[in-house]
Amino acid sequence: MENEEDPVKKQQIVDARARNVSHNVRCLECGSQSIEESQADIVVLLRKLIRDEIKLGKSNKDIYKKLEDEYGEMILYAPKFDWQTAASWLSPVSNQFNLFL
Repeated sequence: MENEEDPVKKQQIVDARARNVSHNVRCLECGSQSIEESQADIVVLLRKLIRDEIKLGKSNKDIYKKLEDEYGEMILYAPKFDWQTAASWLSPVSNQFNLFL
């Protein structure tokens, strides 16, 4: 009986993890929703890609990297912090600091 539940539990884990990853990935068509929320045609392919990568044993970080490599940095809601994006990340802090001067 336990062996019968095993594939179901594994699929539930894959589905939950895929939903978690999908919440952090922007829909390329609408741009304002995650692929978990969007109904655009492209999200079907992206959700499948994420599930396939999870089934292959890839980490979330690996999946985000693959999506970023294939579709560009804008596909992720939280782009990486590096020297190119530092100004964008730090501008709200510097703007607040300037208000107090």
